[in-house]
Amino acid sequence: MDLLKPRLVSLLRCPSCIGRLTLHAKTEEKGEITEGRLACAKCNVVYPIVRGIPRFVPNDQYVHSFSFQWNLFAQTQLDKTKKLDVDNYTTFEERTGFRGDDLEHKLVLEAGCGMGRFIDVVANVESAEVVGFDLSLAVESAFANVGSRPNVHILQADILQPPLAQETFDIVYSIGVLHHTPSPSASFLRLVSLLKRGGNIAIWVYPKYEWAMLSDVYRQVTTRLPWSMLLGVVKVMTTLHAIDDKMPRFLHHCADLLLPVSGQSDPESKILGTYDWYSPKYQFKSTNQTILSWFRHAGLVDVTFLEFPGAVRGRR
Repeated sequence: MDLLKPRLVSLLRCPSCIGRLTLHAKTEEKGEITEGRLACAKCNVVYPIVRGIPRFVPNDQYVHSFSFQWNLFAQTQLDKTKKLDVDNYTTFEERTGFRGDDLEHKLVLEAGCGMGRFIDVVANVESAEVVGFDLSLAVESAFANVGSRPNVHILQADILQPPLAQETFDIVYSIGVLHHTPSPSASFLRLVSLLKRGGNIAIWVYPKYEWAMLSDVYRQVTTRLPWSMLLGVVKVMTTLHAIDDKMPRFLHHCADLLLPVSGQSDPESKILGTYDWYSPKYQFKSTNQTILSWFRHAGLVDVTFLEFPGAVRGRR
């Protein structure tokens, strides 16, 4: 069983008052906690530990679709399944600018870890230690996929109220998450507060692009559909897209504009990517100028726009 490691407690703070937390273990296994609670003496709030995961939110709030998605497609995006067109090491580097040697002996935070896709990459640097959190129940899949590694910690929490000590992490990154929060700029500022002086932060958010306009019209309907119904719609869309591939180039291009779907070649990955686009409640797109304003407002330096659109790094 994958369990909470006591080392994590030293990094945690009460999201309500930033007070230190005391661990009360209910059940343990080989020195690690399976069930229990974290109590704040300052404001008397108690946070449960359920199946080895500290829970700092009572539910998954506005991200129900991700809870459904990442427990249904729990391993689709792991490199071991070989279903993605580009491996996760390449994707991680493209969207953060971090390579393996940048992570050595670093305390790393991933905000919005999903099912653990990129924690899987970071944790392979044995000297690194990584904390991943997510608002959704994707933490269940992340815990199953990577939680047993000695240098990995998983928790369920809100990016706008992160239960972590400020100025703690050497590296903070968030890939494809901020644009799904109620306020991407406020979420970004909260992440910066967790970064050590001299530490680096990297984000990837959806850039503003014209081809997405029609899909945004569709999203006014798709975000209101029951998850299972939307999944059925997505399967039909991706099947039609496969038929489109056999059309003449001009007609295929028109079909792409009228029926935008994921560009992944693997059918399961295509369904997942398309569902991921049409299901979330929030989905903001940002210009480079907007993203730059976040970094400047946070007082970050050495701000660098990476080659991959929407990917930016900076240093505190």
